[in-house]
Amino acid sequence: MIRNHASIARISGCRWLLIPMLAALLAPIGCASSKKQPQVIYYRGAPSNVKEFTVDGLRVILRQTDPGSQVVSAKLFIDGGLAAIPQGVSPAVQQLALQLPPLSGPGGMTKEEYRRVLDRLNSGIVPGDDRDYSVMTLRCVLENFDKSWDLFTGVIMRPKIDPVEFQNAKERLMIGLRNRFNSPEAYANYLADSAFYHGHPYGRFAQEPDVAPITEKMLLDYYKSMFVKSRVFLVVVGNIDSASLHHRVAGSFGELPQGTYIARAVPPPQNATKQTLIVRPPYGGGRAVTSYMVARYLAPNRGDSLYFPMMRLTSFLAGHMFREVRVQRNLSYAPDAEIEFGRSSYGQLTVSTTLPDSTWRVAKGDVVDLFREIVISEQSIRNGLVGWLTSNYMRQQTAESQANEMGIAELYTGSWKNAFRTLDAIRAIKPAQMNLAARRYLRNFTIVIVGNPSEIDKSNYRQTAEDASEEIDLSPEG
Repeated sequence: MIRNHASIARISGCRWLLIPMLAALLAPIGCASSKKQPQVIYYRGAPSNVKEFTVDGLRVILRQTDPGSQVVSAKLFIDGGLAAIPQGVSPAVQQLALQLPPLSGPGGMTKEEYRRVLDRLNSGIVPGDDRDYSVMTLRCVLENFDKSWDLFTGVIMRPKIDPVEFQNAKERLMIGLRNRFNSPEAYANYLADSAFYHGHPYGRFAQEPDVAPITEKMLLDYYKSMFVKSRVFLVVVGNIDSASLHHRVAGSFGELPQGTYIARAVPPPQNATKQTLIVRPPYGGGRAVTSYMVARYLAPNRGDSLYFPMMRLTSFLAGHMFREVRVQRNLSYAPDAEIEFGRSSYGQLTVSTTLPDSTWRVAKGDVVDLFREIVISEQSIRNGLVGWLTSNYMRQQTAESQANEMGIAELYTGSWKNAFRTLDAIRAIKPAQMNLAARRYLRNFTIVIVGNPSEIDKSNYRQTAEDASEEIDLSPEG
């Protein structure tokens, strides 16, 4: 996939969360109030400079910035992602279809002329492809918005594929597919995806044999099928007035076909209900000096009542992983905890180590089980909150990041307004909610280890004494 890194809702380790005194961090469950407290979120509401309107059946969300802002970002979101790819069609088709028109330029314009104009305008047209959606992004300065908009809409409304770019893109894709196996770390992540989402819409991956049969016509037909009004919406952030944008959209995207797209439900992965262990040697054989471990688990989706508590809990997990695994025992250089939210979300612990069994015993017993058994004190939740929020919101100051946040909120929660409730929701998190998130989700791990199978004692990875280590038939090794 073309990873739209700005859009990935991933919360990773923050080292400032390290708290040396465990007693200051945690309070026993027995000390928590047994009285159920309602969650009250003091939501200040969406900003007044955001408007939403419809142009010939196409939804538009506009945040008009102040006159001093000289940057404009426009994002055309395409709902669906992997779940919307028809059966029998490789994800490679969607990936290449999105990549090539922005590289080739609109019909009626040579690739060379298109690129010269883009460079002169200091503009960019960039595709992104994620599990749940795709997006086409325009980046430009205000004084060049009109000309940049024409190129942006031309690439979408009148696409073409340059033959040289077509061959180059296929070669790059083949290299990328092979690179999934070239390093033990990349291989471990690929196996974690394959195992956790086995038999799931997210478990579809492009393979090398998929690439050769793909033709330019196949890609153009697929590309055009994605851009229908029932599937797309536009988000713009910049000093653009609504009447002007309405006029521009009516003369371009307003002419897209309506389509009959209906979003498909994305179920939880079946493998998230049981403990699974996958142990493999490095791809191609050989002895591993270092083992790479990924322990993946189900996480709440956006809109779930435990979404924000789990987001915050992940920061505590990352800090405690670093403290227990690296600082206290020196078992790994960079252990981490991270989470990726979507319509089927997951969290994971990652570690590289020469002692995988010992490392897992520490991660499970002194980190995972700890947070399942005790309640983090309210004072500790407040401590570090300013730093967490500052680092989070510093990344959201650009026009593009604001457009991205509103678009993602619209996709996942049904309203762009929810992009502006994070601060209030994070401040309203209660200790009991974080403990509930830990107890509900920090279990049923899909554990992948790329290392030396003969050195792994599978009994260390059982969730209960009755659990068996279960292998899943995974392509391409099976």
